[in-house]
Amino acid sequence: MLSRREFLSTAAVGAAVLSRDGLLPAVQPKYDLLIRGGRVIDPSLRLDGIRDVAISAGRIAAIDANITGEAAETIDARGKLVVPGLIDIHAHPTSSADGPRMILEDGVTGWIDAGSQGADHIADPVAVAKASPQPGRVLINIGRAGVQPDGDAMDLARADVAAAKDAIARHRDFVVGVKARLSRDVVGVNDYEVLRRSQEVAGSFNLPKHRRRSRGCSSCSSPATS
Repeated sequence: MLSRREFLSTAAVGAAVLSRDGLLPAVQPKYDLLIRGGRVIDPSLRLDGIRDVAISAGRIAAIDANITGEAAETIDARGKLVVPGLIDIHAHPTSSADGPRMILEDGVTGWIDAGSQGADHIADPVAVAKASPQPGRVLINIGRAGVQPDGDAMDLARADVAAAKDAIARHRDFVVGVKARLSRDVVGVNDYEVLRRSQEVAGSFNLPKHRRRSRGCSSCSSPATS
Protein backbone atom coordinates (compact mmCIF):
# COMPACT_ATOMS: atom_id res chain seq x y z
CA MET A 1 0.00 0.00 0.00
CA LEU A 2 1.25 3.48 -0.91
CA SER A 3 1.85 5.95 1.85
CA ARG A 4 0.19 9.37 1.61
CA ARG A 5 3.49 10.98 0.58
CA GLU A 6 4.14 8.35 -2.09
CA PHE A 7 0.60 8.71 -3.44
CA LEU A 8 0.89 12.50 -3.75
CA SER A 9 4.30 12.21 -5.41
CA THR A 10 2.99 9.68 -7.93
CA ALA A 11 -0.03 11.84 -8.71
CA ALA A 12 2.15 14.91 -9.29
CA VAL A 13 4.41 13.03 -11.67
CA GLY A 14 1.40 11.69 -13.56
CA ALA A 15 -0.08 15.15 -13.94
CA ALA A 16 3.23 16.50 -15.24
CA VAL A 17 3.45 13.70 -17.83
CA LEU A 18 -0.12 14.29 -19.00
CA SER A 19 0.55 18.01 -19.37
CA ARG A 20 3.82 17.41 -21.24
CA ASP A 21 2.12 14.98 -23.64
CA GLY A 22 -0.65 17.47 -24.34
CA LEU A 23 -3.40 15.47 -22.66
CA LEU A 24 -3.92 18.31 -20.17
CA PRO A 25 -3.45 21.99 -21.07
CA ALA A 26 -0.46 23.59 -19.35
CA VAL A 27 -1.56 26.29 -16.93
CA GLN A 28 -0.22 29.65 -18.11
CA PRO A 29 0.18 32.50 -15.62
CA LYS A 30 -1.94 35.57 -16.19
CA TYR A 31 -0.60 39.02 -15.37
CA ASP A 32 -2.06 42.50 -15.16
CA LEU A 33 0.77 44.00 -17.19
CA LEU A 34 3.60 42.59 -19.27
CA ILE A 35 6.47 44.87 -20.33
CA ARG A 36 8.35 43.20 -23.15
CA GLY A 37 11.83 43.59 -24.54
CA GLY A 38 13.08 46.65 -22.66
CA ARG A 39 16.56 47.21 -21.32
CA VAL A 40 16.01 46.48 -17.64
CA ILE A 41 18.45 48.21 -15.29
CA ASP A 42 18.33 47.45 -11.57
CA PRO A 43 21.55 48.27 -9.67
CA SER A 44 20.30 46.44 -6.56
CA LEU A 45 20.34 43.19 -8.57
CA ARG A 46 23.33 44.17 -10.73
CA LEU A 47 21.03 43.66 -13.68
CA ASP A 48 21.49 45.36 -17.03
CA GLY A 49 20.00 43.45 -19.93
CA ILE A 50 17.07 42.88 -22.25
CA ARG A 51 14.26 41.37 -20.21
CA ASP A 52 10.49 41.05 -19.90
CA VAL A 53 8.84 42.30 -16.71
CA ALA A 54 5.49 40.93 -15.51
CA ILE A 55 3.34 42.76 -12.98
CA SER A 56 0.41 41.49 -10.93
CA ALA A 57 -1.60 43.38 -8.30
CA GLY A 58 0.76 46.34 -8.50
CA ARG A 59 3.88 44.27 -7.83
CA ILE A 60 6.60 42.77 -10.01
CA ALA A 61 5.77 39.09 -10.41
CA ALA A 62 8.55 38.00 -12.76
CA ILE A 63 11.63 39.24 -14.63
CA ASP A 64 12.95 36.98 -17.36
CA ALA A 65 14.34 36.98 -20.87
CA ASN A 66 11.10 35.62 -22.33
CA ILE A 67 8.08 35.46 -20.07
CA THR A 68 5.26 33.21 -21.23
CA GLY A 69 1.74 33.90 -20.15
CA GLU A 70 -1.13 36.24 -20.78
CA ALA A 71 -1.59 39.80 -19.61
CA ALA A 72 -4.46 42.25 -19.50
CA GLU A 73 -2.09 44.83 -21.00
CA THR A 74 1.20 44.50 -22.86
CA ILE A 75 3.75 47.24 -23.46
CA ASP A 76 6.39 46.95 -26.17
CA ALA A 77 9.47 48.44 -24.50
CA ARG A 78 12.02 47.58 -27.19
CA GLY A 79 14.56 50.40 -27.46
CA LYS A 80 13.51 51.83 -24.08
CA LEU A 81 14.82 51.71 -20.52
CA VAL A 82 12.87 49.92 -17.79
CA VAL A 83 14.16 51.03 -14.39
CA PRO A 84 13.02 51.26 -10.76
CA GLY A 85 11.31 54.54 -9.86
CA LEU A 86 13.81 57.42 -9.82
CA ILE A 87 14.33 59.66 -6.79
CA ASP A 88 15.39 63.21 -7.72
CA ILE A 89 16.94 64.91 -4.71
CA HIS A 90 17.78 68.14 -6.56
CA ALA A 91 14.81 69.28 -8.60
CA HIS A 92 12.68 72.40 -8.95
CA PRO A 93 9.24 70.98 -9.81
CA THR A 94 7.31 73.37 -7.57
CA SER A 95 7.47 76.28 -10.00
CA SER A 96 4.11 75.06 -11.33
CA ALA A 97 1.33 72.80 -10.11
CA ASP A 98 2.03 70.49 -13.06
CA GLY A 99 5.72 70.10 -12.20
CA PRO A 100 5.44 66.84 -10.23
CA ARG A 101 3.24 65.22 -12.88
CA MET A 102 5.69 66.24 -15.61
CA ILE A 103 8.69 64.64 -13.91
CA LEU A 104 6.59 61.58 -13.06
CA GLU A 105 6.28 61.04 -16.81
CA ASP A 106 10.09 60.88 -16.88
CA GLY A 107 10.13 58.16 -14.23
CA VAL A 108 10.65 60.31 -11.12
CA THR A 109 8.61 58.68 -8.36
CA GLY A 110 9.91 60.83 -5.51
CA TRP A 111 11.49 64.30 -5.39
CA ILE A 112 12.93 67.07 -3.23
CA ASP A 113 12.61 70.69 -4.33
CA ALA A 114 16.09 72.15 -3.84
CA GLY A 115 15.29 75.43 -2.15
CA SER A 116 13.22 77.31 -4.71
CA GLN A 117 11.54 79.33 -1.96
CA GLY A 118 12.49 80.80 1.38
CA ALA A 119 10.45 81.71 4.43
CA ASP A 120 8.31 84.34 2.70
CA HIS A 121 6.70 81.91 0.25
CA ILE A 122 7.51 78.44 1.58
CA ALA A 123 3.78 77.63 1.64
CA ASP A 124 3.76 77.62 -2.18
CA PRO A 125 6.13 74.66 -2.76
CA VAL A 126 4.65 72.89 0.25
CA ALA A 127 1.20 73.11 -1.35
CA VAL A 128 2.58 71.59 -4.57
CA ALA A 129 4.22 68.80 -2.55
CA LYS A 130 0.97 68.05 -0.75
CA ALA A 131 -0.91 67.71 -4.05
CA SER A 132 1.87 65.79 -5.81
CA PRO A 133 0.93 62.37 -7.25
CA GLN A 134 4.26 61.02 -5.95
CA PRO A 135 5.99 61.78 -2.63
CA GLY A 136 7.52 65.25 -2.63
CA ARG A 137 9.42 67.28 -0.03
CA VAL A 138 11.16 70.67 -0.03
CA LEU A 139 14.29 72.41 1.17
CA ILE A 140 13.82 75.91 2.53
CA ASN A 141 16.15 78.52 1.08
CA ILE A 142 17.96 80.45 3.81
CA GLY A 143 17.28 83.55 1.70
CA ARG A 144 13.76 84.40 2.77
CA ALA A 145 12.74 85.46 -0.78
CA GLY A 146 14.04 82.19 -2.29
CA VAL A 147 16.04 81.96 -5.52
CA GLN A 148 16.61 85.50 -6.80
CA PRO A 149 18.33 86.68 -10.00
CA ASP A 150 20.20 89.32 -7.99
CA GLY A 151 21.29 86.84 -5.32
CA ASP A 152 19.44 84.97 -2.59
CA ALA A 153 21.40 86.56 0.26
CA MET A 154 23.51 89.27 -1.36
CA ASP A 155 21.71 91.44 1.18
CA LEU A 156 22.51 89.63 4.42
CA ALA A 157 19.21 90.74 5.91
CA ARG A 158 17.52 88.18 3.64
CA ALA A 159 19.23 85.34 5.51
CA ASP A 160 16.69 85.69 8.30
CA VAL A 161 17.17 82.95 10.90
CA ALA A 162 13.99 83.69 12.85
CA ALA A 163 11.82 83.73 9.72
CA ALA A 164 13.28 80.42 8.52
CA LYS A 165 12.73 78.75 11.88
CA ASP A 166 9.13 79.92 12.00
CA ALA A 167 8.46 78.70 8.45
CA ILE A 168 9.91 75.26 9.20
CA ALA A 169 7.88 74.97 12.39
CA ARG A 170 4.70 75.59 10.38
CA HIS A 171 5.58 73.05 7.69
CA ARG A 172 7.79 70.55 9.48
CA ASP A 173 6.19 67.53 7.76
CA PHE A 174 7.34 68.74 4.34
CA VAL A 175 10.49 70.79 4.94
CA VAL A 176 13.39 68.35 5.14
CA GLY A 177 16.44 70.57 4.89
CA VAL A 178 17.95 74.04 4.53
CA LYS A 179 19.39 75.27 1.22
CA ALA A 180 22.29 77.75 1.08
CA ARG A 181 23.64 78.82 -2.30
CA LEU A 182 27.12 80.18 -1.68
CA SER A 183 28.35 81.31 -5.10
CA ARG A 184 29.80 84.81 -5.20
CA ASP A 185 27.00 86.13 -7.43
CA VAL A 186 24.43 84.77 -4.98
CA VAL A 187 25.80 85.84 -1.59
CA GLY A 188 28.78 88.04 -2.43
CA VAL A 189 31.25 88.01 0.47
CA ASN A 190 28.59 86.77 2.87
CA ASP A 191 29.20 83.06 2.23
CA TYR A 192 30.53 82.08 5.66
CA GLU A 193 27.89 84.03 7.53
CA VAL A 194 25.11 82.65 5.33
CA LEU A 195 26.43 79.15 5.95
CA ARG A 196 26.59 79.76 9.69
CA ARG A 197 22.99 80.98 9.75
CA SER A 198 21.87 78.00 7.69
CA GLN A 199 23.53 75.65 10.15
CA GLU A 200 21.87 77.44 13.05
CA VAL A 201 18.43 76.98 11.47
CA ALA A 202 19.04 73.38 10.50
CA GLY A 203 20.47 72.49 13.88
CA SER A 204 17.31 73.71 15.61
CA PHE A 205 15.31 71.01 13.82
CA ASN A 206 18.05 68.39 13.30
CA LEU A 207 17.85 68.96 9.54
CA PRO A 208 20.56 68.43 6.91
CA LYS A 209 22.27 71.42 5.29
CA HIS A 210 22.44 71.58 1.49
CA ARG A 211 25.22 73.78 0.20
CA ARG A 212 25.77 74.60 -3.46
CA ARG A 213 28.91 76.25 -4.70
CA SER A 214 29.51 74.43 -7.95
CA ARG A 215 28.42 74.31 -11.56
CA GLY A 216 25.50 72.15 -12.58
CA CYS A 217 22.10 73.56 -11.65
CA SER A 218 20.75 75.67 -14.49
CA SER A 219 17.43 76.06 -12.67
CA CYS A 220 19.24 77.67 -9.76
CA SER A 221 20.55 80.47 -12.03
CA SER A 222 23.88 80.26 -10.26
CA PRO A 223 27.08 80.03 -12.35
CA ALA A 224 30.04 78.60 -10.49
CA THR A 225 32.66 80.91 -9.05
CA SER A 226 34.89 78.30 -7.44
